[in-house]
Amino acid sequence: MTNIIFDIVFPLVLLGILIIIFIIGISKKYTKQDFMSLDEFIKDWLGDHGQAHKLEEQFAQMKKDPAGKIYMPITYHGAKIFIKWGLTPNMVSFMNLILSFLIFYGVIIASRGHRLDLFSDQLGYGSLFFGLAALVLVTGVIDGIDGAIARLLDIKSKSGAWLDNVIDRVSDTLMLVCLVPTNLVVLSNGFNFSWMVWTNILLIFIYEYMRARHEGLGLHETKPFLGERITRILLITTFFALYGSSSLTVLITHLINPDATEIWSASHEWIVDWTMLIYQISLLGIMTLSVILFASYIWKNLKKLDKKIGE
Repeated sequence: MTNIIFDIVFPLVLLGILIIIFIIGISKKYTKQDFMSLDEFIKDWLGDHGQAHKLEEQFAQMKKDPAGKIYMPITYHGAKIFIKWGLTPNMVSFMNLILSFLIFYGVIIASRGHRLDLFSDQLGYGSLFFGLAALVLVTGVIDGIDGAIARLLDIKSKSGAWLDNVIDRVSDTLMLVCLVPTNLVVLSNGFNFSWMVWTNILLIFIYEYMRARHEGLGLHETKPFLGERITRILLITTFFALYGSSSLTVLITHLINPDATEIWSASHEWIVDWTMLIYQISLLGIMTLSVILFASYIWKNLKKLDKKIGE
């Protein structure tokens, strides 16, 4: 009974909620509007992130970075599409939460094939990770679209920012904790590295809490480090795609000529056994370094603030 609830009822409920959100949005009457330009959008974003005092300098730098060339245009144009669909920032935030639960569900389902025969039964399950990688990437984009909608419609609010941050933390947790109840965190030699997953969750929370306290103490100027959420999203996407693409490649080979799957024996066995461990080690290194650097950066700024107050 429990399996039926999780395997069938749970995803159907999630999909049902997504459909309801879309129906509510589309049912609204769309009014054509004039929006700020992409450059104005980026400058407004920089101003909200403590860069108002050196806006032009930071704007010129961002236009050269991947964030300014790729991510910001995607969220800007994506927000305009979602606005046409009648979706509000909070509705998009809840969509992101639902997608995160679907990723959680998908990883647990896909993990059931992890220790099955690598060249037959495992392949269908493992190929699901390719789709999950795409879904993780979508959540990363949507994470920026809710704020972009609020920016374009000039309806930014404290409650919306709070909701977005809470959902981000839930999403961060779901995308990692989904590995714990599976055998994805156990190597073929029996080594269990689930402790590393919990450590990474803790480091992410420490990193994001430091940012919140940093802003809460009046230090609105911040500095991005490698451990930002977009990096974490790209890391998950990369390793899920690696696992999934290997399984999918062997599956296609198996369907064409089962005997030919031997050409993938060494690489596929290695990828299935080691991908998730390397993913967790990479994340552990990135988050540890980011927490140390961010803490140092915040401490120096707080000391400067203490000095100004003392004067």
